[in-house]
Amino acid sequence: MAKRDKLTHRQKRQVAQKQRQRLKKTDKPPELSDLSEARDGIIISRFGEQADVLSLGEHQQYRCFLRQNLGAPVPGDKVSFRLDPNNQGIVEAMYERNSVLTRPAQHQGVKPIVANIEQVFIVTAPLPDFSSVLLDRYLVAVNNAQLKATIIFNKWDLCAEISAQAIESQLPIYQSLGYPVLKTCAKNNLGINELSEKLKNSQSIFVGQSGVGKSSLINSLFPQQESLVNKVSENSRLGQHTTTASKLFFFEQNDGFIVDSPGVREFGLWHLEPEDIVSGFVEFQPYLSTCKFRDCSHINEPGCSIIQAVKDNKIYQQRWNNYCKILLAKDK
Repeated sequence: MAKRDKLTHRQKRQVAQKQRQRLKKTDKPPELSDLSEARDGIIISRFGEQADVLSLGEHQQYRCFLRQNLGAPVPGDKVSFRLDPNNQGIVEAMYERNSVLTRPAQHQGVKPIVANIEQVFIVTAPLPDFSSVLLDRYLVAVNNAQLKATIIFNKWDLCAEISAQAIESQLPIYQSLGYPVLKTCAKNNLGINELSEKLKNSQSIFVGQSGVGKSSLINSLFPQQESLVNKVSENSRLGQHTTTASKLFFFEQNDGFIVDSPGVREFGLWHLEPEDIVSGFVEFQPYLSTCKFRDCSHINEPGCSIIQAVKDNKIYQQRWNNYCKILLAKDK
């Protein structure tokens, strides 16, 4: 069960109203007399009660403290902040978000990952082992956030691993559903130019499990950043966490940015309703209103149009299997 929010709906409205007042206010109250005039910025990365904020007017980065009850600022959030005489900042208010990608976190309820983005790049690889269930979990979350998804098959130089896991056969499944698919390899620069073009003038995020090479792709796109990377464990074949906090990177030659996010080995969807999970499988949509039973779960009911479509090879068996796994895991 998702953890309840600490603030009531009434308290949230009061906090939002106070932030709107701060955003409109031009005169500084007495308690802010030592601080600069308010300026707009964007959250680059967050560390507990502090965040790195890029000033949009001067393109200068500042470490800022966060006021309480701001609403969990994340990379991509546009904020209003002030500076003290030592250039230490304080974030006073957040602007309304255009979009937000969330995920459930143990003991933290539903947690925002990134704000104000347009597209999500889901990074997969043959090492750590490819998981179509995890990929489909991400696609459901992206669909529910009403964002565009692109799938990256990274480490495409690992030919033996790709063959052993039959990963090549996965490409047509997702391409037939309308998802753009890229093959990349940071080591030999495969697909990096094509990836860069897709990122141009857009606001995006890399997501995926630990070890798939998100930070290596960042290093290829931003050679001056030198993000930390780590090897996949040879024993467990699992990635090791190297990126501990999401971080936003601006492209100097255009208006786009990309956020590198910490890897996760699972991506829970227990905060979503069953109908949200169904809607995340885009190929199910034409059949939803034609099942025999109105409350059909599309798992084992007689007269289910989706099950029949699977039998008729109109829906991939793998995708339906993954849907069943995701829905049944939610109920546990």
